[in-house]
Amino acid sequence: MPAIYESLGLKFLYPDNWVLAERAPEDGIDGVTFDLPKGGFFSIDRTRRPDASESPSLSEDELIEKIEKAIADDYGEVERQEVSTELLGENTRQVEFSFYYLDLMIQSRLVFATINNNRFAIQFQAESRDFDENELVFAAIIKQLQEAQD
Repeated sequence: MPAIYESLGLKFLYPDNWVLAERAPEDGIDGVTFDLPKGGFFSIDRTRRPDASESPSLSEDELIEKIEKAIADDYGEVERQEVSTELLGENTRQVEFSFYYLDLMIQSRLVFATINNNRFAIQFQAESRDFDENELVFAAIIKQLQEAQD
């Protein structure tokens, strides 16, 4: 039976064996992370609000560079490429990162979406076999979010 996430102005179904990872309010991150049962994660972070009067948010390119640098700092060499999948359509910007952790190939996909006038960075990351097993689930969640617009 799927579970329902409802916060941040979003509502979607997700697998009930995913664990909602708590974030402390003092972290200052407006988002949510789910831990996958075999390792890996799925996260949604609001990068811009329509009523934001605070300092400007990072551009997509700046955010991509920041994530790539963080991965490279932790794991060494990282490959990055823009991707397009039939599941999400060509108008959804997607960037895929690949890197090794020990002897495992890790895949991480970053998707940018504007939902109800909020911009979100949606990232899912897992070991390549687990990534492939969960790719349709990731796409289904993003489709739910895209279709739930006001």
